[in-house]
Amino acid sequence: MKKGKKQNRSLFYRISAWLHLWLGLASGIVVVIVSLTGAALTFEEELRVLLQPYQKVQDEGRPLLPPSVLADAVKKTYHVPGVSAVIYRGRDRSAVIPWYGDQSNYLVNFVNPYTAEPLHSQPLNSDFFRIMIEGHYQLWLPRDIGKPIVAYSTLIFVITLITGLVLWWPKKWTTSTRRQSFFVRTKATIKRLNYDLHNVLGFYAISIALVLALTGMVFGMEWFSKTVYWTASGGQEKSFSRVSSDTTLVAIDPAREEDRLFASLNRADTDFGENMITIGYPFGKAGTWSVAVNPDMGKRFREQRSYYEQKSLRLLKKDPAFSEGNGGDKLSRLNYDLHVGAIGGITTKIIAFLACIISASLPVTGFVIWFGKKRKQKKKSVVRRAAVTINTPAGSYTTVPGERQ
Repeated sequence: MKKGKKQNRSLFYRISAWLHLWLGLASGIVVVIVSLTGAALTFEEELRVLLQPYQKVQDEGRPLLPPSVLADAVKKTYHVPGVSAVIYRGRDRSAVIPWYGDQSNYLVNFVNPYTAEPLHSQPLNSDFFRIMIEGHYQLWLPRDIGKPIVAYSTLIFVITLITGLVLWWPKKWTTSTRRQSFFVRTKATIKRLNYDLHNVLGFYAISIALVLALTGMVFGMEWFSKTVYWTASGGQEKSFSRVSSDTTLVAIDPAREEDRLFASLNRADTDFGENMITIGYPFGKAGTWSVAVNPDMGKRFREQRSYYEQKSLRLLKKDPAFSEGNGGDKLSRLNYDLHVGAIGGITTKIIAFLACIISASLPVTGFVIWFGKKRKQKKKSVVRRAAVTINTPAGSYTTVPGERQ
């Protein structure tokens, strides 16, 4: 009975080793790129505030200007035909006003929300963090090509993490195996240090790396996203209802519609504080206004969005609050914050950053281990073919096995 268990364990171990090696080699380059770009994006907001002075404004202690004033300032200064949204980001941050024209002419504009002074205009495709997002999401390839490559490479990475845990697990727990499994020996040889960096750091990062990988797969694979929602909601399918405006209505209020929406928000919350308020403009005659309110810019799951009809500004739809959703709804809204490490503030961002760096190193250290073993096997093969001396009655001569005499 014990012999059978040992054989089963040995077979399981060999299968895990085979999968870990070849799947790791197949996905390694993609994992390195996705992990490094993910690390670069972890502190995007903090770095933007630090490196881009137009992100900050002085809190003047007075009401913020209505969205039409900010939108008109952008259209006049940068000669764009329209804007897509007006985004207020608190009392000490500039307002963001994007315009999405053709793909070569996306603009993100920053405006002082107290004076309507345009501060900066940035083509979207020249922004460093946008470039990192495109690499992270689609390897800088066309989306229909790069997106599935990233998604399925991430799935392969999940398998290599699980098989790596199988290979890491010692056959017996002793003082020696604990030391080898949990500690990196910095004074060891380069070969041993590389092995420890792969083995030990991989173990410490595995739980966070799995969270980052699985939440990334939600963005990249529709079937996986639906499966996660169905499982978390107890067998329900995610529903999405699109609303539209009545195109026959006539405006009865001369005030700009975005300003009327803004005024209603301002009455409900006179101190915007850290609230992030996004007023999205309707697309087309049947499009709707969208208004999103987030009391914490650092946590996207807290955002609540409402949709209003054009001209009448009748409320058409309001997304439920986070606490009102089922398990699938909650997990879907938490997915982004879990993926970028923002769920617990700066602490979890640091943890996510370190997990990204370790994830990027694993294919490299793993390749070094594999390449070293391959060279060792080649040397052994050469030794087996080494020259030998053969004694015969006619005398002695030297030969190399495998060579023609």
